Amino acid sequence: MATGRLTCAACGAELKPLRRHCPACGAERQLGDASAAAAPPAGEEPRARERVMPGGMRLPVAPPSPAFPPPEAVYLSPEDEGRRFPLFTRYQLILIGLGIGLLIFLLVVAFLVWRQEQRDRMRAESGRAAAAPPAPVPATPPPGPEPSPSPTPLDDAALAAAVKAALTVYNPLGVARYLVEVKDGLVTLRGDAENQAERDGAENVIKPVAGVRGVINLLIVKTKDAAGLVKLNEAEARRLEEALRRRLQESEQESDEARRAREEAEARRASERRARELEAAQQREEEDELRQAAEDRLRREAAEYERRQEESRRAEADRRARAEQARLEVSALRAGTIAWSGIVSGIDEIILTGASASVRHLEGEPPRQTKATFSAPMPRAPMTVRLLSANGRGTTRIVQEPSAANGYTTIIRIDDSDKGGDKRYDFALRWEAQ
Repeated sequence: MATGRLTCAACGAELKPLRRHCPACGAERQLGDASAAAAPPAGEEPRARERVMPGGMRLPVAPPSPAFPPPEAVYLSPEDEGRRFPLFTRYQLILIGLGIGLLIFLLVVAFLVWRQEQRDRMRAESGRAAAAPPAPVPATPPPGPEPSPSPTPLDDAALAAAVKAALTVYNPLGVARYLVEVKDGLVTLRGDAENQAERDGAENVIKPVAGVRGVINLLIVKTKDAAGLVKLNEAEARRLEEALRRRLQESEQESDEARRAREEAEARRASERRARELEAAQQREEEDELRQAAEDRLRREAAEYERRQEESRRAEADRRARAEQARLEVSALRAGTIAWSGIVSGIDEIILTGASASVRHLEGEPPRQTKATFSAPMPRAPMTVRLLSANGRGTTRIVQEPSAANGYTTIIRIDDSDKGGDKRYDFALRWEAQ
């Protein structure tokens, strides 16, 4: 198919359909260039074109109208010159708006979730802080300077030296008025004190010293009367000394009671442990006795089982021997008789095999007072049978001869069905080996 070409009117260079300026001379393409380029030169007739069809046939194709550009050319209109971005349709703009709205919605949801998590974390931290016990407030130290640390005394003399050092730090000017006595960790403080605060401060300084079990504060506070004379409160000091000694004795008694209680608890635990051990030993002995009894019972049962097995084997051997003897005796016999009697009311069959006779009831009342007598067991071998005699108001006949197919079994049928009532029947059968 022929295609149209665009050429520049100034220099004759070929133009691209989408370019508005000539690449060779830079002249701007004017409207109508496409029609001029598509039209044939002046004085020439439009050349007819042909299309080759399959099979070699050629069909003429009319040339394009000079009023329209070729279909392969694409041109820009003057209105499109200022466009530099792609245009969007109304549906594309709607989709873009929906996407932006969805993105904003997701951001808002994420922000709300984050803020809720922050609130939950703060609420949990405040709950833990409220549930936690308050921190203990350190106790205020007693008035006066803190005593200097002293090494752990090894005996009463070292403890007395440590107490004096603590009192020297507490009251360097008045330490000469103090008399310290130590016995088994109990510190007795004697002397004078200017006031009650000094007396209490001296006691509070001695208590933290390592190794001090108790303090008996016998410091006497000086008091003045109206004349200005100093009086000593000895009665109060004696009462205090007695109270402290009673407290120390009570603490010693409590420690003795605690020691005795601990010893009693240990003795009780020891006795309980011995009782448990004795009980466990008795239980083991009982278990041993039970196990021994079970083993003895198993041995006796095994011996009894072996004895029973031996007796059963002997009985089976005797039975086989008797059966073999009977078989030999029967084989020695060549003939024998069978007598049967009973009260019949209906139809019954007497089944004879070996040395046994059984009754198969077919109709009417079951037979009564049946009795069978064998002169010799019927052999399991070919034989002939015949009735010697038959007594009764009905019929008595042989319905099955002995053979290998039926196990050498003979059947006698007694029919008393049409007579009414019951009647005694008896018959004699003789068998002979072939």
